[in-house]
Amino acid sequence: MFEEEKNIVFVYTTCSNKEEVNALSISAIKEKLAISIDYWVINSIYPWNGVIKEMGQYILMFSTQKTLSKKLIKHIESIHPYLVPVITSCDTSMSNQQYGFWANSFLSSKDEYLTEKEFKIKKGKEENAYMKLK
Repeated sequence: MFEEEKNIVFVYTTCSNKEEVNALSISAIKEKLAISIDYWVINSIYPWNGVIKEMGQYILMFSTQKTLSKKLIKHIESIHPYLVPVITSCDTSMSNQQYGFWANSFLSSKDEYLTEKEFKIKKGKEENAYMKLK
């Protein structure tokens, strides 16, 4: 089993659209604050300014190390578009060993990661440079 501070925790938030999902998710991964983000569509009912609202939203569940959870929460708060977002964390009692090793190696590495779109652009530029050399 892992040291407690490296245990996987889930950080939960909601947002209103896919663009917000992508912005929150990609920034957390690029900053090495989360190893993965799962998301799905939900319906929410809550009071706001004296009116009970019902709206579609997305749930985001970030997987991270316990030691990174407070930093991740601050990161989400700093870029979240909601005036009062829900951001909470939930400890897990255990995770499978392979996932824990993968998460810990990613979160401690110095490597930079690209989105698929950024990778395709970079790959295209490298291929064009290679073709010019021929």
